[in-house]
Amino acid sequence: MTIPKPRERALPHTTEIDLAYLNRINCNTEAQLQILTPLRPIRLKTRLIGIDPDNAIILALGQDKYWQAAQDYITQGQGVVVRLINSDDPEANILAFRSQIKTLLNNAGRWLVVNYPKELQSVALRQHCRIPVHLAASIHERQAEGHSTHVCSSGFLQDVSVKGGAYIGEEIEGATLDKGYRLQVKFEETPETLSVPITLKNIQSPEPGRSQYQYGFTLDESQEEETPNDFAQKVIINHLMQQPNN
Repeated sequence: MTIPKPRERALPHTTEIDLAYLNRINCNTEAQLQILTPLRPIRLKTRLIGIDPDNAIILALGQDKYWQAAQDYITQGQGVVVRLINSDDPEANILAFRSQIKTLLNNAGRWLVVNYPKELQSVALRQHCRIPVHLAASIHERQAEGHSTHVCSSGFLQDVSVKGGAYIGEEIEGATLDKGYRLQVKFEETPETLSVPITLKNIQSPEPGRSQYQYGFTLDESQEEETPNDFAQKVIINHLMQQPNN
């Protein structure tokens, strides 16, 4: 079954305020680097060393096995996507931008320097703010111990917040409000799949001429897996990485 892609709301364009916010981000802020290779993107964890406004972003050059495997692609001019998660901010701002590797510095420290962005995308992960996304997803039965069983519905995640979200897909047979399920989200560019426990809170029948149901849900806390905040951050970051810069 082909799930139609809904009309998405555009993310806001870069403003001087966004760039000023980027310039103020603290050193050692968590960062993730996506190297745009011909086969598939390589994702690496790093941290922010510093920012030279209008000139460059300086990141730590990692030494783990993932960085070693990617070393052939860490060259001048290589296209990358950088995402920064400012967890010190009460609104948990997430920034993402496309750039190119400018140079590698090993004399002052193991640093990776990328060009300062011309375009920037940012999202403030407020507690009740719903962020529109479009990611392949499925809903599974949930056992008492938290493991998923068979697929109840295939579809896509329409929006998400740190509290919950909306899912559109095939009808879940026997679905009732306040029933627990498991939501799985698949990222297109990586083999990573996220799985979190959810509780259904509303069910909307299909509009005339359509067969997909809409299910509203809350994200449940789990000691074994992603927290609702972690899940929302990863989903939104992935969505930002897929957005083209105009």
